[in-house]
Amino acid sequence: MQLIIAEKPKQAEKLAAPYPSVKRDGYIEIKPCDRFPQGAKLAYAVGHLCELQEPAHYDAKWKRWNYEHLPIIPERFDYRLAKGKSKPYQVIKKLLNERTTTSIIIASDAEREGEAIVRLILRLANNAKPLQRLWISSLTPQAVDHGFANLLDGKETENIFHEAMSRACADWLIGMNASRAYTTLLKKKGIADVFSLGRVQTPTLALIVEREKQIENFLPETYYEVEADFTRYKGKYINAKKQTKLSDREQAQAIVDRTKGTGVVASIEKKRQTERPPFWFSLSLLQTEASRRFGLGAKETLDIAQKLYIRGWISYPRTDSSFVTKEEAGQFPVILDRLLKQAEYSPIKDVLTKNPANDKRYVNPAKVSDHYAIIPTEEAGAVAKLSGRDARLNRSPFSCCLCTGRRLGEDGNRDDA
Repeated sequence: MQLIIAEKPKQAEKLAAPYPSVKRDGYIEIKPCDRFPQGAKLAYAVGHLCELQEPAHYDAKWKRWNYEHLPIIPERFDYRLAKGKSKPYQVIKKLLNERTTTSIIIASDAEREGEAIVRLILRLANNAKPLQRLWISSLTPQAVDHGFANLLDGKETENIFHEAMSRACADWLIGMNASRAYTTLLKKKGIADVFSLGRVQTPTLALIVEREKQIENFLPETYYEVEADFTRYKGKYINAKKQTKLSDREQAQAIVDRTKGTGVVASIEKKRQTERPPFWFSLSLLQTEASRRFGLGAKETLDIAQKLYIRGWISYPRTDSSFVTKEEAGQFPVILDRLLKQAEYSPIKDVLTKNPANDKRYVNPAKVSDHYAIIPTEEAGAVAKLSGRDARLNRSPFSCCLCTGRRLGEDGNRDDA
């Protein structure tokens, strides 16, 4: 029998959904079925169950914050069970050690943090059983079953576990050493406080401080712009350097004086341009758009997207790709048919004149690494069931997928392309 380990309880429920199953105390039992002839047990963590040990674990002298004891560099890095996480760990360990458990399937989020969450649990529990990896980008029943039918060997994703460990250890080394160094040195100068420094935290803080200094030192300048009103159109004066701002009022007034009277249209140039729709969303593009349109912060956007992913409405959000593969593109007709039945999307039905599944601008397997772009799934529910920020963000990747090309006509208006 296989033991499947998910990252979160909700994720576990989605992974069990395609199969006959029953909830037990701390895990889900999958009954024998075509995919799991002997059945399976699906346990779950609650995020990170393991954490790096404190400095005193390696050397008692490192318990005190003493500048002379720096740097703190252990010969190895050990992990421990995080406080309050004993129950899910004990459930996993018990199932892992059962004689009926023949192999393990890592079924956490398909990225380095998800990999580390499960592999650290297995390491702490001294697992010696063979590993396989479920690697999927959405939690729809179809995607889940396809993923279990095409499991990866555990060795194929071991490198991203080491990548996550390297980053965690780097964070630990910089945080422990830099925080203690600054705190103890500043204490000698009469500043008695704890100063936290980190690999990401401190450079980010430096950027904020630098920006604040620029704001404080900003000196307002008076400038002038010349704007012409042609009844139907308005335009600003632009100099040879493509600038509109003039520092000299007399120069601005001279331009105004030279252009008084009746103007003559010297020439007219007509051309037709095609405006392509934007690429589909990667996480960074979604966060940028959510900030611009709704004022949502990057973490807030990710949290909402993660919630929608767990519900099975959108694909995996932590992606750096804006493209999909041909396999995902094959689902577009089903997804579009489902979405366009909703009142929120019906107005754009007449705009969709081209199937993007055949457009290499968006369907490009060479530009998809671990995960494809954020797109709606065939299980996407009704937007009307959502509210507030969830509804607004939910419509963003959907609208991006539904958008089509536009053509700028000779009159400047947009025509369907």
